[in-house]
Amino acid sequence: MFLTNKNKVCICIMSSSFRYNLLRSVKPYTPFAPQLTKSMLRVLIQVSVHFIETKKSSSEVLSLALNKLTNAGQKIPPNFCELFTMIFLMMQIFLRYPKGVVKHHELRKCLMDDLNFAEEYVDDICKVLLNHHDVLSKNFSETKMDRVKMSKLQWRINISLSLNTVQIDKPTIVLHFKLQNREFRTLELPLSMFQQVRYNIALLLNELQSLQSRSALK
Repeated sequence: MFLTNKNKVCICIMSSSFRYNLLRSVKPYTPFAPQLTKSMLRVLIQVSVHFIETKKSSSEVLSLALNKLTNAGQKIPPNFCELFTMIFLMMQIFLRYPKGVVKHHELRKCLMDDLNFAEEYVDDICKVLLNHHDVLSKNFSETKMDRVKMSKLQWRINISLSLNTVQIDKPTIVLHFKLQNREFRTLELPLSMFQQVRYNIALLLNELQSLQSRSALK
């Protein structure tokens, strides 16, 4: 099969956007990477694959990972949730791209040079993503569509006032999600994290607008 110049441009754009998205999403979690061990990495890869292939919630998958590590006599690190998020984001971002867009050497370079992962960790991650791309990508697309979606969002600001002063004490933002299966979820965020969510949403909207304006993708 021959690639036209337009298709080659599309592949180059997608390949460069992979590195950008990987660094932007995963780099903030790399300070927790020293807590990672090879055995823990393999458990996190296993449960991330399980999360991709099933309709289980993230809390169920996290419980599964904790049970696996506990039964194996592994010490649970203080930032375990951040480590799981880091590994899952890597896999999620990679699977969004068609097979062959991100080359083996490009993936290794991102993981080793940009994210400073040890070579033995990179080998395990690349082995799973590259050798099982077709199955994982198919399952990821199917379960992503089948997961319960939000039908309604409500929010409020929690404010605590001191009796001795009129100063507002660390307001928080509370988000109430109503899901399509009639279940409810509540999330409380400090103001700083809410600002970070707003910033990331703004980045996402800007990237979508930029993507839509690229003539190569029209």
